[in-house]
Amino acid sequence: MHEKSDSPLADVRSTFAAEVARLARKYKNSVRARTVTKTGHTVVFTGMWGNHVDSIEITAPDGHRIRRADGWKIGETAEVAAFLWEEMEQSRARAAERARLASLKSVSITSADATGQTHGRETSRYHLTPEQLAQVLALAERLGAANATG
Repeated sequence: MHEKSDSPLADVRSTFAAEVARLARKYKNSVRARTVTKTGHTVVFTGMWGNHVDSIEITAPDGHRIRRADGWKIGETAEVAAFLWEEMEQSRARAAERARLASLKSVSITSADATGQTHGRETSRYHLTPEQLAQVLALAERLGAANATG
């Protein structure tokens, strides 16, 4: 999910990555360094010696956390931070989608002809919001009442 370089998200990602890289250089040769970026992200570097970083953990202000622990050279920290920024954004989007899906109701609807017969019926599964489910139930009741009087 790479943004165009002129998009606001790409600018924020680039600024964030540059700041994390600057912090890695600042804390070079620290066994463990913990700091907060201008965006409010908590960054923890561990195992920094020479030009090497063992791991980084980034926690967003909203609590989303991401970690990389396979080691890299300090000069590559901007690329690592940009990658982790995107991973965090994708994780946040997946979490929002899971929350949205959790609020949906799963229903099965079987088709019927005008007389209510279901020969050759087709059943389909739908995921509806509570409002959509209420609308479908109201429509089904109206159709049932119309069929009963007709």
